[in-house]
Amino acid sequence: MRRMNRSSFACLTFPFAFFITFLVSSGAAWSFDDDEQAGAPIVTTDLLRLRTVSDITVDAEGRRAVVAVRSIAAENDADDGPAAWAYRSHLYLLELDDDAAAPRRLTHGRRNDRFPRLSPDGRQLLFVRAEEHSDEGRDQLWLLELDGGEARPVTAPQRGVSDPQWSRDGTRILFTAPVDMKDLEGAPGWPHERSNRDHYETDLAEEQRPRADGTRAEIRAWLQKNAEDFNPNVITRLSFQDEQRLRREMRFTHVFTLDLDDEAATPERMTDGFYDHADARFLPDGERVVCVAKRTDEMHPDRVRESDLWLIDLREDHRMRRILTLPGWRLRSPRPSHDGSVIAFLAQRQDEPAFRQNILGMAPLNGPDDDEPVWLTEEETFRASIRALEWKPRRTDLLFTAPVRGGFPLYSISPGLLRPVALIEEENDLPVGVTRFAVGGDRTVYARTTPAAPVQLRVRDDSGDRLLLDLNEWVRERELSLPHPGELERPDGTKVQYWFMEPTQRVEGTTYPLVLQIHGGPSAMWGPGELSMWHEFQLLASWGYGVVYSNPRGSGGYGYRFQRANFQDWGAGPAGDVLAALEEVLDEHAWADPDRLVITGGSYAGYLTAWIVAHDHRFRAAVAQRGVYHLPTFYGEGNAWRLLGWAMGGSPFDPDVREIMERESPFNFADRIQTPLLIKHGDEDLRTGVSQSEMLYRALKELEKPVEFVRYPGAGHDMSRGGTPKQRMDRLNRIIEFFERHIDNSRVAPVLTES
Repeated sequence: MRRMNRSSFACLTFPFAFFITFLVSSGAAWSFDDDEQAGAPIVTTDLLRLRTVSDITVDAEGRRAVVAVRSIAAENDADDGPAAWAYRSHLYLLELDDDAAAPRRLTHGRRNDRFPRLSPDGRQLLFVRAEEHSDEGRDQLWLLELDGGEARPVTAPQRGVSDPQWSRDGTRILFTAPVDMKDLEGAPGWPHERSNRDHYETDLAEEQRPRADGTRAEIRAWLQKNAEDFNPNVITRLSFQDEQRLRREMRFTHVFTLDLDDEAATPERMTDGFYDHADARFLPDGERVVCVAKRTDEMHPDRVRESDLWLIDLREDHRMRRILTLPGWRLRSPRPSHDGSVIAFLAQRQDEPAFRQNILGMAPLNGPDDDEPVWLTEEETFRASIRALEWKPRRTDLLFTAPVRGGFPLYSISPGLLRPVALIEEENDLPVGVTRFAVGGDRTVYARTTPAAPVQLRVRDDSGDRLLLDLNEWVRERELSLPHPGELERPDGTKVQYWFMEPTQRVEGTTYPLVLQIHGGPSAMWGPGELSMWHEFQLLASWGYGVVYSNPRGSGGYGYRFQRANFQDWGAGPAGDVLAALEEVLDEHAWADPDRLVITGGSYAGYLTAWIVAHDHRFRAAVAQRGVYHLPTFYGEGNAWRLLGWAMGGSPFDPDVREIMERESPFNFADRIQTPLLIKHGDEDLRTGVSQSEMLYRALKELEKPVEFVRYPGAGHDMSRGGTPKQRMDRLNRIIEFFERHIDNSRVAPVLTES
C-alpha cells in the first residue's frame, strides 16, 4: 500500500471492503513508514483482530481448563459485496498437566458458545450456545463429552437459560431461566400498578368477543387483545426500559435442575412465585441449593433493591428458607465452602447505592437468624468494590478481584488474615487487570491485561506462574505506547491518579497534539489494567497524539469517600480534576503542545466533555458521545434514571433538587460553547436516551455554533464495546477525522505497508 498523509484520510476509511479484507486475510509482514527498525503501527482495523476471554472453567483437580474466546469473524468475502463481520465465541481446551500441549479448539463455525463449565471429573463440558438466527433469549445448555462425541442440547426452555453449574458428584446440573408471569400459578401479593385492574384481567370472560364498537366488556376485551399483541405497548411499571427496547411481559428468573443420570428427565423448576432468583449454587451434598432472591409480597419488584440469601432443600419438595437477611443491604454471589458449613457472599448497603462498595462476608449455613456475619473486608480498610469471588478447593481462603488504582488485582483472603493479600497486582511497576479467573486443585487459571499484551491466559500454581496462551500474539510485532503514571493533589486535598501516553515514534524537539480522554460511569475506573480502551488509546498514539486519562473524584477503585466526592457535583469538581492532570502533563513534558488540545468521552464522560467545553475554551475540537446534558430530562428518558436521584439527592420534581440539577446541566450553558463539537449517540440507546443529544445539537445549531450530530442506527449505549464491528470502527475513525480537521497534525496516517 502507498504511504498516506492526513489529506488522504478518505482513502483509509471509505474503501472498507478492500482494505479490511486485505488486512485480515494477508499473511504478509508489515513495517511502519519504511522504518525497518520499528514495529508496525496500530490501525483501526486491528479492532477486528483483538481476541478476548469471556469465561474460564477448571476441573476439580486442576488438570484441565476450558476457556471461551470472543473474536470478530468476517462473514463474507470481498467479492460478495460490502465487508461484514460478526462476533463469535468458541471454546478451547487446555491440558494443564502438559506444559507443551497446545490448546484444542472444541467448537467451530458460526457459533456463540459461552459460560463453559467442566464437570468435576473433567470429562464433560456444559456450556451455553446461542441459537443462530433466532430471537434474543434462546440460549440453551449443551453437553459435550471431551473424550469423544458430538455436543448435544440438554435444555429447551422458551426464554433461554444462563449460569449453569454442576453438582459435586457430576450427576445433576443447575441453571436459571426466565419464566413469563402468565405461566406462574396464582397471583402476586403486591398490588397491580394499574388502577382498578387486577393482574390477569379476570373480569374478562375467555369467550368474550373483542369488538371496537361493542359493549363495555367487548371494547375492554378488544383493548386487551391489542395490548397482548404489543400494539400498543401498555406501560404500567416503574422500570419499563431495557437497554434498547421497552420491557413488555413481566418475567421472573427461576432456578431449575436437571438429572443427567436419567436420559428421559426434563428440567424441573425448583422455585416459584413472582420473584427473581439468581446466583444459584449446589451445596456439596447435591441435595441443597443456595441462591439470591428478592422475595416480598408487599412491594412491586421494580421497587425492591434489597435481596437475601435463601436455601432450597431438594429433598423436601423444594422447600425454601431464608438463611441470611440484612435490612438495608443487597446480598449476592453466595459461594458455599468446600464442606458446605459456611457461605461467602458479597453485600452492598442500599442507603447510597451509587457510592457504596461490595464488601465480602461469611455466614454459617445453620447459624442463628440474628447472628452477624463475619466481615472479611470493610469500606474503610479495603477501599475497593469486590467483583468475582471463589473458594480455593479444600481450603479456607477465597480468591477475588476488585478495581484498585487503575488495575484489577487478584487477591487472597481468609478469616485468619487482617486484610487481603494481592497475588497478582503489577508488572513493570504498572497495574495489571485480572479480567477472569477460575480455580481447580492447586491451580488458578486467569486472563490478564497489561499495556504490552491486551489478553493473555495464564496459570498460577505452587511451581510458579506461566503463560498458557497469548490471544493476541500479533501485538508483539506492533509499536506500542506504554503509559506513564502520575498523581496530583487538588486544592481541596483530593488526590487524583492519572496516566499519560506519548505518541509512538516521538521525535525529540517536536511537539504533538494531546487528547484528554475521560471515563464514564461516573464510577468507572481507568488504568493500565483496564482492557476496553486499550485499542483506542494505542490507535490515537499511532496517529501521533499524546493521551491523558485520569480517575477524577467519583471514580471507583479508591474507596467510598472518593467515589462519593462528586455528590451533587458532576461538573466543576471532576472537571477540575481531569484538567489538572492535563495541565500537569503540559507543564512537565515539552512535547505536549498546549495549542493542539482535543477532548472526548462517552456516557457520563460525554456529559463532562460538554461541561468542560462550556467552561473552558482551550480545546480545538471535542467529541461528546452518548452523554446526558440536561439532568431533569435524563430522569424521564433513561433507564439509568435512579443514578440521578442517588447522585443529586432526589428527583427533579423536588424544587431544591431541581435547582441543583439545572445548575449541573451542561445544556444550560450551551450558549458558552465555542469549541467545535461532534455529538454521537445510538438510535436505540435507552440507558441515557438520545433526545438530550438532539437538544444539545439543536441548541448549538440554532446558536450557529460549529456542531455535528452522528446517530448510529440500531445501536445501544454500549456501542463502543459491543456494537457492530463496522459501527465501532466508524466511531473511531470519525473521532480522529473530526480532530484532524481542527488541528495541524503533521504525522502521516498510520497504515500497514507490506515489507
